[in-house]
Amino acid sequence: MAEPGAALLNRCPRLILQRKLICVKINIMKKRNKRIAIISRESNSRTLDVAMLEEELLKRGVRVRVLSRLLTKDKSIKAIGYLGHVVKQEAAILVSDVVVLDTYCIPASMIPHRRGTKVVQMWHALSAVKKFGWQTVGKEGGSSERTARLMKMHHGYDYVVCASDITAKHFCEAFRTGRDRIIKCGLPRIDYIKSVACGERHDDTAEKIKAKYPQLGGGKKTILYAPTFRRGKGVDVQSLVDALDSDDYDLVVKLHPLYRAGTSEQNGGNTGVIYDETFSSYDWLSVADIIISDYSSLVIEATLADRPMFIYAYDLEDYSSNTGLNMDFESEPIAPYVFRDAKELADSIGKNDYDFNALYAFRDRYIDVDTNNCTAALADIIESL
Repeated sequence: MAEPGAALLNRCPRLILQRKLICVKINIMKKRNKRIAIISRESNSRTLDVAMLEEELLKRGVRVRVLSRLLTKDKSIKAIGYLGHVVKQEAAILVSDVVVLDTYCIPASMIPHRRGTKVVQMWHALSAVKKFGWQTVGKEGGSSERTARLMKMHHGYDYVVCASDITAKHFCEAFRTGRDRIIKCGLPRIDYIKSVACGERHDDTAEKIKAKYPQLGGGKKTILYAPTFRRGKGVDVQSLVDALDSDDYDLVVKLHPLYRAGTSEQNGGNTGVIYDETFSSYDWLSVADIIISDYSSLVIEATLADRPMFIYAYDLEDYSSNTGLNMDFESEPIAPYVFRDAKELADSIGKNDYDFNALYAFRDRYIDVDTNNCTAALADIIESL
C-alpha cells in the first residue's frame, strides 16, 4: 500500500517537477564525482597506457572521456588546425574531477580550471633517459625560455606519476614541480609488456607476428632494433645491418612513428631485415631473442622482458650535447653492453655470455615500484582523487 502522501504528490504537477529536478541534480553530482578526462597528444588514437587505463576505469563504473590527437613540433604540421581540439580539451577539463595527461596540454597548464579538479601527469615514458621539458629550455633541442614561460609549460600539475626515485628527480626538474607531488606507480604498459613477453598475451601475439613474417625463426635469432627519434637527422641502420650476419640473425627495425612512413618499402632490400609498421615494439618482445635500443625509454621498459638488451649509442656525444641525457651509460650496471661501434656490438651479441645480473640491477634502479597489476594501481590512485 502506498504511503498517504504519495497520492497527493502524484496529483501535484509542481511537486512532481521539483522531485524530478532533485533526482536529476543528485544523479549529476553522483556522475560528476566519477568523471575523468584523459588527454593525449601522442597519437590520433588511444595509446597503450590510455586504452588500458580507460578500460580499467570503465570496469569500475567511472565516466571517462578520452581526447587523443597527435601534435608534434614538426613544422610541416599546421598547429592552427589543432585549436578546435584545444577547445574540446578545455570543455572536458571544466566538467571533470580528475584530468590525466601523458604530455603537455595547453588548457591544463594555461587556463585556470574548476576548484577541486586534480591534474595528474602520467607522462608517456616510463623513465627520463633523455632530457625534456624545462631541462632543455634554452638549448638547441628545447624551447626558448620566453616560449616556455608564455605557454606555462608543464604548469599546474597536482601529481606526477613515475616508477622510481631516480626518475622522480628528473621529472621534478623537467616539470618544475616538488618531490611532494610525485606518486610512485608504474604505467599500464608494464602489465602489457610482462604479458606479451612471457604471460597470457605471449602465444597469441607471437603467432600473429610469425603469420605476417613467416621467414622468422628457422634456426636464426630475431633481433629487435628500436632507436629513438633524432630531430633533423635520420637513424644509421645500415652500419648495424652490415655488422650482423644475416645467416645468424633476422633484424627487425622499429623506427619512431615520425620516421616510419614508407619504411615497409625497404623490406626485401636487405636479406634478413624487416622494417615493420604493423606491430608495436612491445608486441615484438614476444618473439625477439635480443633487443637493441639507444636513448629511448625502451631501454628501461625492455628490461621487463628478460631478454639480452644492448644499447647502440653511435652518436652519444652529439646526442648528449644537442638534446641532453639524464643517464650516464658508462656508470650504469648496463655499461658492459653499451656500444658506439656496430662491429663491437655484433661481436658481443655473438659471444652468447650475457650477464643478466647487470640487466636486473639496471632495471631495479629505474623501476623500483611493484610491477604487479600497475593498471589497477594507477586506477586506484586516480579514483581516490
